[in-house]
Amino acid sequence: MNTNLTIISLAIAAAAVGGCSSKAQGPICPCTEYSVSKHKFKYRSQQARVEVKWHEEWTSRFGETLPKPLAPAQHWQHPKLSNRYAAAMHEDSLSTDVSALPGPTPNNPRVEYFHVLEKGKRLSGMAPLFTFLDDTTLVTISFGRDAATLLVVDVTDDAKVLDQVDIPGRGSSMLELAKKRGRIAIFRDTSGGAYSYLDTNGDVYVPGHNNTVIRIPIRNRRIQRKQMLRIDLKHQIGVGSLEEAAQQKKGNRLTAIFPGTKGRIWFTSKYGVVGIIDTQDKTGQGCEGIRDDCPRTHATAIQYFAAEEKIRQKFGDPPAEMERILALIEEGREDIDRFPELRREFRNAFHPDKKLSEQIQNSFSVGPDGVYIVTNFALYKLIYDEEDKRIELDPAWKPTYALGDLMYDNDHKIKPGHLNDGSGTTPTLIGDDFVAIVDNGPEQVHLNVFRQKDGTLVSKLPMFEPGKGAVENSVVAYGKHLIVGNTYGYKDPFKVNDTAGGIMRFDFDEASGQYVQVKDWPATGHFDAKTATPKLTTANGLIYVYHRDEEPVNGHHDWQITTLDFRTGLRVFSIKGYFGKGEFKENLIRLVRKSSLGTKNYSRKVFNNIWGTFSFAPGNSLYIGAYRGFLRFSSE
Repeated sequence: MNTNLTIISLAIAAAAVGGCSSKAQGPICPCTEYSVSKHKFKYRSQQARVEVKWHEEWTSRFGETLPKPLAPAQHWQHPKLSNRYAAAMHEDSLSTDVSALPGPTPNNPRVEYFHVLEKGKRLSGMAPLFTFLDDTTLVTISFGRDAATLLVVDVTDDAKVLDQVDIPGRGSSMLELAKKRGRIAIFRDTSGGAYSYLDTNGDVYVPGHNNTVIRIPIRNRRIQRKQMLRIDLKHQIGVGSLEEAAQQKKGNRLTAIFPGTKGRIWFTSKYGVVGIIDTQDKTGQGCEGIRDDCPRTHATAIQYFAAEEKIRQKFGDPPAEMERILALIEEGREDIDRFPELRREFRNAFHPDKKLSEQIQNSFSVGPDGVYIVTNFALYKLIYDEEDKRIELDPAWKPTYALGDLMYDNDHKIKPGHLNDGSGTTPTLIGDDFVAIVDNGPEQVHLNVFRQKDGTLVSKLPMFEPGKGAVENSVVAYGKHLIVGNTYGYKDPFKVNDTAGGIMRFDFDEASGQYVQVKDWPATGHFDAKTATPKLTTANGLIYVYHRDEEPVNGHHDWQITTLDFRTGLRVFSIKGYFGKGEFKENLIRLVRKSSLGTKNYSRKVFNNIWGTFSFAPGNSLYIGAYRGFLRFSSE
């Protein structure tokens, strides 16, 4: 058969199923078995020393007792995610950061350090995600410098790895990690698996740094290697890369994935590509050797939605070119391959600043009626039209963009404590009523609360001291109560970072229909959460904050948990894990230790969570990423 004719025939078949992209050498199939060699993962589990402190402002009123439980949170439960364990970084699909599992208490507390001993490409080992198959089986990811590993861990006693599989790493060099500029760039990159999730089937979905989605089935506490699947999104994500030479080195990156209500997988990229992996629509044919469980994908660009309103708000009276550009967008928005062309047309018509681009740096949230995504320009509610097979802006939200509020306040500067030049918050869904984000206002950041139904602004409230506020973590939502921590000043995870700190609470006032700040809350103490989102457990009515102690030890402010009574805002107790000098049995050479944390107080500095958040877990415990692995705080 004529070779060229064969290639053309396969390319036509690929186009028909919407799965493969054709190039000169023939079609590239989007789904392949994921197969990697197995290596022995090196680690050590070590019990730390523990210091417990009850706070006098609490004990003087209530003694050494815990607050009463709160009523369990009442909200929609995602049908594809666990209703007991945290299934993703922010506990649930609404990103409430609220759990029904009790956290650790002063009753015989333990602090275990799961110390990753991997070197080279797998240095250092910080874990950004914790989810559970059952009460004693943890699933997490060890983030190395250049590589990453998904771990299945038995936590019945001391943590023990049961199984593991390498996943696509971030490709960072030692030179990047050693130099401040390169290090900050690495920690501003949220791709590579932080926004993974575990579904109710026991399948983990990982957004790999190489722009593939990896499905890793786990059954009976073991990874089913022969059933692993890789879904290639390199083409869809690649067309979102910016043209600037400075951006081409890293290009666009797949950032976050999450299931829709029917299990279709939504995905987002740093430079605005939004898509669906349609698990309800398996191609099963079209590419030579394609798997029969390969889903069809659909992709578009977030820039296309509310385009006219964004132009008007950003550039005032629209230039004469607007109608032509809008016509091009409407014509081409279902063809992701036209995105670079349309973006060039838009830039040439409206602004010479080639660095201005709409970005998605955080995860997104899923409610029963849509997907909520925040960019560095605006907040969106997207839906999937099953009949037309296309992603749409919720029709009820369309007229609201003309009001301007959904294009929130933003000076497009990266504040100290932010990862990019926009909102640092994953949208938080408040029941089925509201959605909350924090903006990037020029002088002061604000809590913005919108109606889920139509996107209209409900409340806009100033937060923290002007010039000293930034929020790079989600808003905590329990009922119609909101809690927000300040991350302003946290830039370099390897340094002390003098930060403003602060935590605020806002309650919905039924009479006025507005949110209001709860005065004198917290009642005592100053809380510098730095990076970890504060989280609430209803089991004992406590908010847990991972922060640095105000009182230094040998000049070092130790990392610890402090709890707040949700009702009063009083500090209740603190739990600190630490090692004495030389007790942390490190296997890194002195030069590597010195170039990262410095050797002084190294055994205490390793409790730094380096942007890692925490999750509540079975057994009165919580897990949080640390410099060389992860920590388990637990109690009886």
